[in-house]
Amino acid sequence: MDIDGHIAELTAKLIAATGIQQYETKLRDNAVNEGKLEDLLSEGRAAAMFLDHGWQVVLRDSPDLQITFDGDVIYAEVKRFRQKEQDKLNDEAMSGVSGRSLALMPDVTESEGMAAWEQCVQVAIKKASQYMEGAANILVVESDSDCLELTASSIVREYDSKAFASTDRRLRRLDGIMLVNKGWATCGAFPSNVEFCQTRYVSVPLGDRVATALRSSIRLG
Repeated sequence: MDIDGHIAELTAKLIAATGIQQYETKLRDNAVNEGKLEDLLSEGRAAAMFLDHGWQVVLRDSPDLQITFDGDVIYAEVKRFRQKEQDKLNDEAMSGVSGRSLALMPDVTESEGMAAWEQCVQVAIKKASQYMEGAANILVVESDSDCLELTASSIVREYDSKAFASTDRRLRRLDGIMLVNKGWATCGAFPSNVEFCQTRYVSVPLGDRVATALRSSIRLG
């Protein structure tokens, strides 16, 4: 894992990013813990994604990022969704077919007792204490798993249902979920691997400009 290269990429965008030195210290302090380090690197990749699309970024402890677009400030918590064993089994199944044959591509429900998108809902709920009170917040999920492809709307619908029914008002701090699918990108005139869906029951709604930017402008992460 190239910490130096990762930091160099962010430093090259320093005009619009702050907090890099503190972030680099966290990376080096966790260099021997591969899983933790990869989770921390996902925060930097999320920061770079926003920077590449014209946002200003501050790397923080919690929430992970403060991001600003056209004067509107929101906070982003970043979660890495790791590749599942089922992804490897599905890849093996795909490699064994040819021509017009079809391969069965199961989700992780049978092996883990819960669909990948349901696991993501649980993550969004567990992070409630990290969403900034009195501000707009989003959760950025960087997914290494094919099992989450095209599921952002399902995740948000289920989260909305639980937030509406819950007495935990912290759940209403989350304004939306951004899913970054690392393994694929849609084809067409504007390739994209980013999905963003807004939640319905929020204490501090997103402004129209920032909501449009999150939904339409950020295509590749």
